[in-house]
This record gives sequence, C-alpha cells and structure tokens, in this order.
Amino acid sequence: MVHVHERLRILLEGDVITKEASEIAAEAVDRLGIHAPQPQIDMLVTHLATALTRMERGEALEAPPEEMFKEVEHSSHIKDANEEISWVEGRFGQSLPEEEQKFLKIHYVSIFQEMGGE
Repeated sequence: MVHVHERLRILLEGDVITKEASEIAAEAVDRLGIHAPQPQIDMLVTHLATALTRMERGEALEAPPEEMFKEVEHSSHIKDANEEISWVEGRFGQSLPEEEQKFLKIHYVSIFQEMGGE
C-alpha cells in the first residue's frame, strides 16, 4: 500500500492528477484488500486517478479497443467490477463516461481474476 501512496504522491506533485482523484483512487485500492496483486493495483490506481482528473478538467476520453473489452464483458468477475465502479461513481458524485467504465472494468476484472482465479 505504501507503493500506491508514493505513486499517487508523485502524480499529485507533478500536477498529473487532482487531490480528489488521488483520494478516491487510494480509497478504491483500500477496498480491494491486502491480497490484491500489486502490478494490477498499480495499473488500476494510475488509470483511475488520471481518468477522474481528465473528467474534472473536461478533457477528451477514448474507449479501449472493442476486442479487448469483449472478453471482459463475459468474465465471471464482471459483477464485482461493476460494483466497484458504482462505488467510485458514488464517491466521485457523478457517473463515469462509458469509455472510462470500460477501462476500469478491464482493470478490475484482471485484479479479481488474479485474486480469485479463473
């Protein structure tokens, strides 16, 4: 978890992300527990914090390639991923655009697969 906070601190000090995005990303990682795989957590926290910052700043968003997303939609972990995204939206106070939801589903499903096997 120290690694995540250090990563977020560097991004925040470099004005890559906002304070609110940093706080929400850290809380989102805390929700996954200590057994979440570090490489996937690193990717999730960076993507989530920058996505929320892009939304705050009104910057353009792009969706992941559709081929990449199709496999995720059929995963047995998609329900858990959707629940985590709903938590992020509630914490952020607004719905995430479909493009960002797709990226986050990819990250969350990868984490849940690693944690629970598939």
